[in-house]
Amino acid sequence: MRSKTLAAVLTLVLGALAITSCGSGSGSGSGPSTRIVNAAYNAPYNFDVLLNSVSAVTDMEYLQATAFQSISTGGTTVEFEPTGTTTNAVTASFDAGNGFNYSVLAVEGTGGLTSLVVAQNNSSISAGQARLTFAGAASSVGTLDFFITSPTAALPSTPSIAPISYAGDGSTVTPTPIIVASGDYRIRAIVDGDTTQTIVYDSGRLTFASGVDLLLAIIPVSGSAAQFSLLSLDAKSSVSQIPDQRVQLRVGNFAPASASVDAYVAATGTAGSTGTLLVSGLTPDSASAYQAVLPGNYVYFTNTGQTTQLVGSQRALEASTSVSVFAIGFSGLPYPNNLQLLTLQDNLQTPPTGMANLRIVQLAPDVNNSATNAVDVVTINTSVTPPVITGTLVSNLVYPGASAYRPMSAGIYTVALVPHNLDTPLLPTSAGIVLNLTVGTVWTLVVAGCEYPGTGICSSAPAATLQLVPLQDISVPQQ
Repeated sequence: MRSKTLAAVLTLVLGALAITSCGSGSGSGSGPSTRIVNAAYNAPYNFDVLLNSVSAVTDMEYLQATAFQSISTGGTTVEFEPTGTTTNAVTASFDAGNGFNYSVLAVEGTGGLTSLVVAQNNSSISAGQARLTFAGAASSVGTLDFFITSPTAALPSTPSIAPISYAGDGSTVTPTPIIVASGDYRIRAIVDGDTTQTIVYDSGRLTFASGVDLLLAIIPVSGSAAQFSLLSLDAKSSVSQIPDQRVQLRVGNFAPASASVDAYVAATGTAGSTGTLLVSGLTPDSASAYQAVLPGNYVYFTNTGQTTQLVGSQRALEASTSVSVFAIGFSGLPYPNNLQLLTLQDNLQTPPTGMANLRIVQLAPDVNNSATNAVDVVTINTSVTPPVITGTLVSNLVYPGASAYRPMSAGIYTVALVPHNLDTPLLPTSAGIVLNLTVGTVWTLVVAGCEYPGTGICSSAPAATLQLVPLQDISVPQQ
């Protein structure tokens, strides 16, 4: 399987989307035309595609689309073959009629690779208007209600269009489009029937130009605050993704001398600004679950139950990212041991097939080999006495810092750390800790506390014992 992750397609993202007019197809009452789209999320290959048994495109990559081309009315077939073969992977068949443009998508269905044909009216669009056609192309996503509003409007009580669900394996659908005045909008979604109106997707600000004619297909992604994004195709087959703008935010308390803390998000990074409580009572050496928050916010911490800011971030949260913000260091000490918020960019994308992903974060300020406060994280064999090192996961990880995510074969590992370039002592104990890295999971292993609590740098933290803290970034495989 080729993992089709959000990061892999961010080059297609329009950001604060400005979608320009590209016409509306072939004009009012014109004959049919068709285009071909590779939206097969899990396909392990590209496609050669035949239109009515004639080659239409070769070596078609994921999220590529052909231009519309005219076809005759009546029975039409589109065959998808793995590139370089003549083996049929999936065939789409539909009856083409006058007045419609047909988008033929290869998609992941309920039982594997299948097709979806979306018919769109190709009549012209009035000046000052935009036409949006939604289609469900993700079998793993349930039924959704979509709200199309101005960028700052509160969520209405009534959706803008009828509920949208997966169109079905091998189906041909003719969705009813929504016509809006050209201008700035925001698209949000909730699960159909959710009376709490909990938002599961938020596009952020979008700009629809006069005359734009968009197919917006719901497709699966991983590593996003939503389980899906909107694949946008205009009448000239320009392809982009409209991802969920929200940030997946996790906060952690790894400042060795701290008590429990509360975490807030605020609209500005100015000290003393009033924020919204995100997490309360975060105990030392622990982290919260991820929560979806709007970009542009800043994070700050207080002592639990208080309002005075202990430490704050000077960097606003960026749209469509996943981040961990950890309190580290000590009040009153100079950099790098000062009390600060460390912001880590997280990778919540699906690991390679059969693998788990592991990242190491070094937040223990006094683990050293007398030359540097760096550590090596190793795997050990505890069935012999004394335990022996069997491999190195990361070397020379300096405080405060983080390794890249490392793909690991799924399995059970015993892990310890040592001061960089030394074989002993195994820390925090010679027994290490056991990690069960199951398929599809993503982990962050935090080196926390102090090797020598109550002395030296850690003199204000007598209870901050050294430990390895495993955090599950994702606990089950995503799309």
